[in-house]
Amino acid sequence: CQELMKAEPVRLILATGGPGMVKAAYSSGKPAIGVGAGNGPAYIHRSADVAHALSCIARSKSFDYGTVCASEQSIIVEKDMESAVRSEGERQGFYFMDTAQANALAKLLFRPNGTLNPDIVGKSAAKLAEAAGFSVPGGTRVLVAREQEAGPTRPYSMEKLCPVLAFFVMDSEDDVLSKCMEVLRHEGSGHTFAIHAMDETVIRRFASKIPVSRFLVNTPAALGGIGATTGLFPALTLGCGAVGGSSSSNNISPLDLINIRRVAWDLGESTAIRQSSAAAQAVNAELVELLTEKILQRLGE
Repeated sequence: CQELMKAEPVRLILATGGPGMVKAAYSSGKPAIGVGAGNGPAYIHRSADVAHALSCIARSKSFDYGTVCASEQSIIVEKDMESAVRSEGERQGFYFMDTAQANALAKLLFRPNGTLNPDIVGKSAAKLAEAAGFSVPGGTRVLVAREQEAGPTRPYSMEKLCPVLAFFVMDSEDDVLSKCMEVLRHEGSGHTFAIHAMDETVIRRFASKIPVSRFLVNTPAALGGIGATTGLFPALTLGCGAVGGSSSSNNISPLDLINIRRVAWDLGESTAIRQSSAAAQAVNAELVELLTEKILQRLGE
């Protein structure tokens, strides 16, 4: 791989994979576009149509058996929504594992070195359950494990390229926001987040806080993230932006792979330009200073 990236004919590298692959591409000495791992939470707010929300998540996680990086990796709800989400989820093919079952499956998800076990990638819920030593009802589409924390010792809090979800239950909306940030800081910063809500104030609040490039509203994350159910550019290579260690936050398209030659004509002497109406549209220095201060405050939070 290194030899290919450093080969003389190579002009641009498009790196889709884990952090090691992306780092190697950026270190190759060639221009590179790298994209990162997903680990998107899905927040079902109390204003959501719960049946529609769970239908979206089921469609997303069962599409290609959860191998699309934009697919949901966890469901996060407030405590007063837990019962409704569980009962509707069970009706739609979600299987909520007990502790013993979740522990058995957790041992299969990742290898001892912490990397995803390729044997579980793209397998159905029934086959995953069978491999873990338990059975599930016919029609089961997604396996769900109760989770509390995010981190390297919590396999359900990480990206799982199969129809398996973590289930977080929080006390309040503020706690949900904090948990979403915790999950994404551990893995998936800059990638994708899904919210199911009808309350636009909540949607706008989370959109202003969550560090992702794709903030999806009331749509299946796997399909919405790649542009199938949204207006995003159709793509399977999804940038995470600077916050996620990528050079682009775009859905990578042919437009990212071409160089554009711009032919520019002289607009006249600089003195003439200063006297024109363009001068009145110049950026106000005080406004620039104010915006800079606001940005620095936000970065310091």
